[in-house]
Amino acid sequence: MAKNFDQEQLAQLSGGDKAFEQELLQMFLADTENSLSQLAGAIATGNQADILELAHYIKGARAYVGAVALSREAAGLERLAKKGQLATAPSSLKQLHTLHQEIKRLAR
Repeated sequence: MAKNFDQEQLAQLSGGDKAFEQELLQMFLADTENSLSQLAGAIATGNQADILELAHYIKGARAYVGAVALSREAAGLERLAKKGQLATAPSSLKQLHTLHQEIKRLAR
């Protein structure tokens, strides 16, 4: 998990407060779940603009709390969406879901 999630980033963000870390993680997880649901809809309809916007949002917001692998995967999807190359978007979404589940396990 260390390469996928930067625990030090989260600790720094929370000021070392473990309870606040858990609160941040829970908010992060709920927001990510919502964003991935929206992204799935955009991918299903081939909406390039929405895919681009959502991938960009996921990339930035996830990096902020230390979800580096999730941010990296979203950045890759954002690059592809900018070029209109959406054929691999479903596999990127699957990987984003997998990384989200890893972070869920971390939050328990």
